[in-house]
Amino acid sequence: MHVPPSTAADAFAGKGIASFSALAACAVAALVAGCKVETPVKEAGVRPVKVAVVAAAPRGRTLTYSGVVRPRIETALGFRVPGKIVARSVNVGDHVDVDQEIARLDRADLVLAENAARAAVAAARSRRDVASDHLERAKVLLPKAIVSQAAYDTRRNEFDAAASALDSAESQLQQAINAVSYATLRTDKAGIVTSVTGEPGHVVSAGQAVITLAEAGETEIAVAVPEQDAGRLGIGQRASIALWAGPDVTVEGRIREIAGQADPALRTYAVRIAIPQPPPTMRLGMTATVALRIDENTAAMLVPLTALSESDGGVVAFVVDALHKVVRKTAVSVAGVAEDGVEIAGGLQVGDLVVTGGVQFLRDGMRIRLPGERAAADTP
Repeated sequence: MHVPPSTAADAFAGKGIASFSALAACAVAALVAGCKVETPVKEAGVRPVKVAVVAAAPRGRTLTYSGVVRPRIETALGFRVPGKIVARSVNVGDHVDVDQEIARLDRADLVLAENAARAAVAAARSRRDVASDHLERAKVLLPKAIVSQAAYDTRRNEFDAAASALDSAESQLQQAINAVSYATLRTDKAGIVTSVTGEPGHVVSAGQAVITLAEAGETEIAVAVPEQDAGRLGIGQRASIALWAGPDVTVEGRIREIAGQADPALRTYAVRIAIPQPPPTMRLGMTATVALRIDENTAAMLVPLTALSESDGGVVAFVVDALHKVVRKTAVSVAGVAEDGVEIAGGLQVGDLVVTGGVQFLRDGMRIRLPGERAAADTP
């Protein structure tokens, strides 16, 4: 069939336009597809991260407690006899020497008791002397049969009883003399007065505390240690002490005593740390911070706290695969918390790179960019 020239040209032109439109659509689709495939994978799928090297954890940790500066020996002093206090010569904070007078009682009744004891001694001595004379005469008359043996034995017994009564009276006199001397309270040790409970005019009983004396000598820090840590401490262990009043000054001490039984209310153990050479700024009653180092071998690695996350009911860390530039989600075993991070007992190796920032946005196998690579990419 013959086709007119104009009609054939139009048909050819229509096919050309259609073919060009199809080619253009394919090119646009390919371009859009290329943008959708390459750009997200290359840019959005790569996450810059911060990393840290897994270090070997120190074999041990430091326990820190609050303590109070105490004297090693603190004694409550009181009179050995009852009476009324008429004078007190020391106050809280005073330094006292050996045999220094602290307080004094009214001695009137004690002096009267001493006088009575002296009179009793004189009477007993007189009876003893009379009994002695009778016995001596009986000794002369007995061989002559002027006195019987029974009479002689009676006089000897009377002398023995009188001598014993004299000894008793003399002992009571010595007690009365001592009681008069006990009316003056003196120190037997040098130290510092820490509290006063007796005032002039008070009537006190024997042994009732009048003052409390902290003996001069070794100063200690008293701390209360929980039961889970008390078993890890030992006598002679070193401790570092810093005062809250002067934290820039640190002194060394050693554990001198660990209580054998826990406090029934607090369930803590009393620990005493001796300080052989306390600084001049250390005063009794000050609060101190005590650091005790204990050895532990349960943890082998240390990572920052920000390197850990929770996943599938456990603790995980993202380890960097430096060769493929991806992260691997790794389950870890936490041993405890240290001063510089978290102690890891298993799951990691010393020298591994772990992500320390934004771990909650990571997933296993995600591509990452290390800090050094990021700096190099930004350099023109």
